[in-house]
Amino acid sequence: MTAKKGLMKMAGLMITAFLMGAFMITSCKSKDGQPYAVQKDNAWSRNACGAFSLAYYLAETGQIPGAKVEASAKKRYSKIKFDPAAGFGDYSDPFKIAIEAAAHSSSVRFAMNVSNPQSDGEKLMSMLAKGLGADTSQFTNISDIPLALGKNEYVIEILVPRASVDLLAPMNNPLHYVLTYWKGDTLYTLDPGRGKEEPRQNFIDGTTTRWSFCNSGIFIQK
Repeated sequence: MTAKKGLMKMAGLMITAFLMGAFMITSCKSKDGQPYAVQKDNAWSRNACGAFSLAYYLAETGQIPGAKVEASAKKRYSKIKFDPAAGFGDYSDPFKIAIEAAAHSSSVRFAMNVSNPQSDGEKLMSMLAKGLGADTSQFTNISDIPLALGKNEYVIEILVPRASVDLLAPMNNPLHYVLTYWKGDTLYTLDPGRGKEEPRQNFIDGTTTRWSFCNSGIFIQK
């Protein structure tokens, strides 16, 4: 092999190695950023969306590394579950989430349509607050999450993962939580079932046929 051919072969190998390295960098999961760990179908994780949403908030605000999301969610899940007597099974209690979030923020407020609930999701939250003995006079009264959410806030938003809400048996409605926040003029949502942000409108468009929105949530400011 001539020196010229040897150099050309070496250059080709270097380019191939560079391209392979670039592919691996772009295709591998980030250690510290999105996509984050997601819920799995196991005993502790399948109903831990509230704990995952709180862990996403901690990761997004730099309070934990992104690689620690799953461990953080598992640690907090036992603290924020509904009491067995409440009848909601292993789902996360939104008011316990607010208490847990207070230790990692400068401001926490629970917000919902207190004065005039219209949708079935809003009515469910009103029934839930009453059933748990929550003092709704301490809540922020809102009619729309995007209008209520400050640019420096995050909200752990509450949904019912069903196309309709059963108001005759409110405790039979499963609850789902997602993290929603502004980036510039776009509202993004991080769903624990996906682990990667998407514009909230895209998330809404993809879920309205099977999920009900409650216009309620835990608003957090770092």
